[in-house]
Amino acid sequence: MNSRKRLEAPIVNGLFDIYDKQEQYGLKPREGQENMSFDIAEAFKENKNLIVEAGVGIGKSFGYLIPALLIRKYTGKPIVIATSSIQLSEQIYNDALFIANRIGMDIRVVVGKGMTNYACQSKASDIVDNTKSKAAYKEYWTLVEQASEGRLNQRSEVTESIPDHIWNKIAVSNCSFEKCSFKQSCEFYNMRTLINSDTWSIDIIIVNQDLLIRDLIKKYETGKGFITSDNALTVIDEAHNLEEKVRSALTEKFTYKDIQFILKNISSLFDNKLVGIEQYDNLKTLEVAFNEVFLSIDQQLKIADHAEIYTERYPIVAPKQVNYNNVLGVIKAINLTVSLLDVGKRERELDDALMNIRNLEILIEILCECNEDFLIWATKVNERENAIQFCPKNIQEILKRKLFSSGSSVVLTSATLCQAGNSLHEKYLYTARSLGFYGDVSEPKYSPFDYVNNGLMYIANDIPTYRVDGVDNSIQFLNASIERIIELCNITEGRTLVLFSAKEDMKYATDKIKEIQTQWKVVVQKNGSSQESTIQEFRESKGVLFGTGIFWEGINIEGSDLSQVIIVRLPFPVPTDPVLEYKIKTAKDPMIEVLLPEMMIKLRQGTGRLIRSETDKGIISVLDSRLSSKGMFYRSMVLDTLPFKTVTEELSDIKKFANENISSVDRLDIIEEKAG
Repeated sequence: MNSRKRLEAPIVNGLFDIYDKQEQYGLKPREGQENMSFDIAEAFKENKNLIVEAGVGIGKSFGYLIPALLIRKYTGKPIVIATSSIQLSEQIYNDALFIANRIGMDIRVVVGKGMTNYACQSKASDIVDNTKSKAAYKEYWTLVEQASEGRLNQRSEVTESIPDHIWNKIAVSNCSFEKCSFKQSCEFYNMRTLINSDTWSIDIIIVNQDLLIRDLIKKYETGKGFITSDNALTVIDEAHNLEEKVRSALTEKFTYKDIQFILKNISSLFDNKLVGIEQYDNLKTLEVAFNEVFLSIDQQLKIADHAEIYTERYPIVAPKQVNYNNVLGVIKAINLTVSLLDVGKRERELDDALMNIRNLEILIEILCECNEDFLIWATKVNERENAIQFCPKNIQEILKRKLFSSGSSVVLTSATLCQAGNSLHEKYLYTARSLGFYGDVSEPKYSPFDYVNNGLMYIANDIPTYRVDGVDNSIQFLNASIERIIELCNITEGRTLVLFSAKEDMKYATDKIKEIQTQWKVVVQKNGSSQESTIQEFRESKGVLFGTGIFWEGINIEGSDLSQVIIVRLPFPVPTDPVLEYKIKTAKDPMIEVLLPEMMIKLRQGTGRLIRSETDKGIISVLDSRLSSKGMFYRSMVLDTLPFKTVTEELSDIKKFANENISSVDRLDIIEEKAG
């Protein structure tokens, strides 16, 4: 009998015992959570992968932690849980300890983050030892000193804002691991030791998705990674982000300065190695060729700016003046010379050089269309510098080989994995196809919240569309939207999150609204990844929060502080994005197979910000008239995927709902705060 099947009885009986006594354990009865736990146990028993949508409020993390702890107990093998954010990692850490404590298990949990989240005592000490450094770091000098003394270990410990370029100076990079004299006090080194394959004292290993993907790549390339390879189960939470996380992990990025630095390092390897003068000439040839490429890229992005094309990934055209065949020949000659070098103790530098040379070769092959396995694009680093990036086209094949064929069951879960469809296969098709997933699919576990009575969805039917027959109509749309935003926010007396699809649209709208005397405070998303102070300001002011990007998901504002979410425009992806463009080219029906699914995932995340508890009540307002009853053909497909079933196009219904569902106590609090 399969060893996993022998474990079926104790694991399943353990689940029945926990859920039969869940109120004694301090758990709330959640049918979806219970069913999810049994689905995971079944997938583990059959050694299969599983994909399961878990709606808001079912207690998703408990739904997989409870069976995971039992699987750990009866197999003796650790559980790996991958998340899409540090905040979620820390929440799961606390949830795991809570559950284990309630069911009488003593466990050890470790949270693994990427190296840039940790301070490097060695780097900070080098800065402190350089007496000329103090003036360069000015107000951040105290942080540098704390890192050098081992009193600052992680970026999350820094309470004030610190720019990336400063933090990166003291963050871990190119770690020397065992060779480092500070390893005993280094949190990064200790974390990596704990999650290593040879460590069996850890029960649950929580990592971010980036770290999981890098581990899979390293295992594939070298046979050994840095996360245990003998775990019983892998759970990937917020799996709707996995495709982009994988693509990011597999993306190579080069600025012109990067290439100059690489060529300089190769030249230093040549020093005193009796390398012929022609190889130094070859390095110069490469520098000139890449200078031509980047000059062309800079010009292309200037034209895109002038045409007001805004995207994170800009399609590029390879400049024709570069002799790519000659450049490829030069790269091969340099590669051969470097591979034959005897560099003594500089083996790491040699390995890095060979890897960089190979990536430069791939870059040239892509530019001259000799390699069709990659996608390429340009990005803006800052106002003065651009970068070229490339990644494999078919990441689903990579995931299929490296993740879903790993030998241990993999569970994918999120609140937004399904699309509209008549069968389970149809509902999960887009996610499964994008990720190369194969295995069992589970019935979606729907949210237990009362969306029918506690939520109302308003769709505007009288606002001009953003684009008419391909012609830009954005200003008319935004001006009309601003008027409607003010009207809607007055109804709920603030307490509203307004979500934009583009930063430029948000800036235009907030600049205009700030010129008007509103009844509520305008709070705008700040630069940087942490928005805690922004959310706190919104809560305290009971104003209106304007955001984009990260505000579409991951933020959790329970209670009457948030009574309305306004979706300004349906979040369709940018069609000129090279990744999306490739998906469109390979689809039979791009709108149905690609554009709508991408939009609906983000729309479901955005609307999911509103109802976060059983008692939450609120309004979802969509200002994009394409979703109105006289709008586009996909209206019913979109509405079928959303939990809000009471839909109106009348503002009078919004006013009635607000009057009946925003309590008089809440309104009195607002009046008193304004008067005070």
